Amino acid sequence: MLAVRLHAPGEPLRIEQVDIPEPRGTEVRVRVAGCGVCHTDLHIVDGSQPRVELPVTLGHEVAGWIEAVGPDAERAMHGTRLRPRRRLRIGDPVVVFGGWGCGACRECARGEEQRCERGRSPGFQNDGGYAEQLLVPHPRHLVGLGPLDPVEAAPLADAGVTPYRAVRRAASWLEPGARVLLIGAGGLGQFALQYLRAFPDLTVAVREIRPEKLAAAEALGADLGILGGDEDLVHLGLGGPADVVFDFVGTDETLDYAVRNVAAGGLLSLVGEAGGHVPFGFDSVPVEMAITTTAWGAVDDLRTVVKQARQGRLRWAVERMPLTEAARAHERLAAGDVEGRIVLVPGGAPGA
Repeated sequence: MLAVRLHAPGEPLRIEQVDIPEPRGTEVRVRVAGCGVCHTDLHIVDGSQPRVELPVTLGHEVAGWIEAVGPDAERAMHGTRLRPRRRLRIGDPVVVFGGWGCGACRECARGEEQRCERGRSPGFQNDGGYAEQLLVPHPRHLVGLGPLDPVEAAPLADAGVTPYRAVRRAASWLEPGARVLLIGAGGLGQFALQYLRAFPDLTVAVREIRPEKLAAAEALGADLGILGGDEDLVHLGLGGPADVVFDFVGTDETLDYAVRNVAAGGLLSLVGEAGGHVPFGFDSVPVEMAITTTAWGAVDDLRTVVKQARQGRLRWAVERMPLTEAARAHERLAAGDVEGRIVLVPGGAPGA
């Protein structure tokens, strides 16, 4: 089968023929319908993402169809008495949850596998979805899509679930009248705007460097667009510093901007993994502000996002590109030449 692999940081991506993986034990093989292209993939290629084992097939935003299962997977397809799941069958369309925990530790028992210290993820430590097939360690990492097109649904695995998790964890700051600042309105930020609109009486500003993304953010309900770094507009448009800042970029520059524009007692939620840092101390951040990170979400978060998508409550744009054009997709994403989410389609033309 074809796979797009990275062998060393900074090297060009390689399109290679690799063996089709055979599922063993509880493993499930998914025939990939599409895999989203994420900024984190760019950080993996340039070497700034530390949690990677090379060589690896890239791609962590994956959806497709169950094609084969290991001998112990059949019983696990419908969960346990305490955590039942809708029974999955060969041929079912699924989206792949990417936080593959060990299944035995305290975090995994809580359903928070993405926080497992021994966890692994596709496209990071295990081969991912820039391929025709993907081997998933257990059926509990699969969420049924029902009538959703798996190519269209691939971004839900990260761009959809990660901002859902970030917004949900910020709920105690999102009281009526709260002021919110989003830094970055790309694939994740556009989902975040839709989740925020479920909270009453918020004022939401979006900071972007591209005017067309501000226009898209306005269409999704942003109250104020800030082009570049004009901090005066933050305070004028919101009526003061933000109670919550979501940074979907995560550079030193955007984090510095976030700290300068968050209120005392507010929350800075870092989602983007561009490698930035925040100097922390009484004299470097507003008094009693909180700083947190968000990585993925729990599998139950992904189920909720898929449910909302099936109900037609979410909007997102997908551009299909052939898997063999992965390098070109990376170039376009790095240049900011992407409206929503590029999804790589194995063996298919853009309309496949």
